[in-house]
Amino acid sequence: MLREKVEAAAMNGSDMGALEKLIEQSVKELARPILRYGSQLVADQQEMRCPECKSELLVEEHQRKRTVNTVFGEIEIKRSYGRCKRCDKRFYPADHTLGLQVHAPASPRVQEISSLAVLRTPAGRAPEDVRRMTGLDIPASTLHREARRQGERALRLRDADVALTDTLKGVKKLSKRSQAPERPFTLVIEIDAWHIRERDCWGETEERRKNGQEIPSRWHWVYTGTVFRLDQRGETASGRAFITERGYVATRQGVEALEKQLYAEALQRGLCQAKSVLVLADGAIWIWNLAENRFKQATHRVDLWHATQHIWTVANDLYGNDTPEARQWAQERILWLKRRKDGALDVITSLHEIRDSLDDLTSQQQETLDGEIGYFDRHKDRMDYKNGKTLDQPLGSGAMESTCAQYQCRFKRTGQFWSLDGDEAFLALQTLHWNGRWHLLFPHDRKKE
Repeated sequence: MLREKVEAAAMNGSDMGALEKLIEQSVKELARPILRYGSQLVADQQEMRCPECKSELLVEEHQRKRTVNTVFGEIEIKRSYGRCKRCDKRFYPADHTLGLQVHAPASPRVQEISSLAVLRTPAGRAPEDVRRMTGLDIPASTLHREARRQGERALRLRDADVALTDTLKGVKKLSKRSQAPERPFTLVIEIDAWHIRERDCWGETEERRKNGQEIPSRWHWVYTGTVFRLDQRGETASGRAFITERGYVATRQGVEALEKQLYAEALQRGLCQAKSVLVLADGAIWIWNLAENRFKQATHRVDLWHATQHIWTVANDLYGNDTPEARQWAQERILWLKRRKDGALDVITSLHEIRDSLDDLTSQQQETLDGEIGYFDRHKDRMDYKNGKTLDQPLGSGAMESTCAQYQCRFKRTGQFWSLDGDEAFLALQTLHWNGRWHLLFPHDRKKE
């Protein structure tokens, strides 16, 4: 029958794309009853035991019907459910084994397709792409709902890992997941933050303004980190730098949440096995407070580019923006930072000399010098760039800038608004995917060794 359909289409001049769609639809029609048969076999063989505590369930009903939307179309299965006396909950054990979510019509593959589609583009724009790539007609509301559901599951997985860091036993469990090599290595941790826009008190702005109430900011910080081994860096033939594998962390729940999540990810990337650890970031105080609290024994380094920007601030303020004098003064001190063992101390000495010796400084110039002297004094122990270069360690946080940009490609688009609950769930889902743990949500996606 299928061959006849293909012959008829071919005789009518169909191109290969049309033939592919015809065959794909026909195969789906053939596969649907086979999927229903296999799913029912799973349900019929399922033991009536609690998925959580494994206790025997008190059966309350047999053969209750459930309709599931699959990649081959809609199917119906029958399964039994019962109550667990120990957990005081009711379960369909077959649903758990089949990967079906409570009150959700989507099969695991449809769940996965929905999640991946919404991670790449807003749900309102995704249905047409999904239809063209998979042949599935999934409404935008369903795509969003299923992706959100998986995001909430990703949150639970993430929070479970964070909870493990509270005990020595849990820390050891996370460390065992590391694929760290036996040879000595350096673990690099980079930290930063970027803004996301949310619908705080949406539609209430005018009313709040009339009542003299505070109008909340739409923009909020997403605290972010990335973790990788030094030996995981490389270069393309054209000299472009890349990292073969790394861990990601991103949260809207604040600095404390980032600290815990970053620690959990670092453990899974080899923190306990590393010979040395490097924390690299800009000069934000909250970052270095976090590093002192959680990674105190690590080497701490301020991003070289940020340090040089502070030198340029002084140069431009003293000698004019981008004048030859400013360039000469700045470039000389930047070389001190890069090449001298105590380059930061030499820069501080130079700034003090200017501050104390020049009588014609304006109040603005004095304020700039005082601020920059304070900056370099706070971070002087984080500016050992010469030794970092000798060890072939990164001097700049380019990997972190790349990480933030990757997240922003999806979460900071023009016209894009989020809610706190929504963005945290999707951030967790995206992070789980990038961290190579997608199979924890979808076991069928696990790669065979």
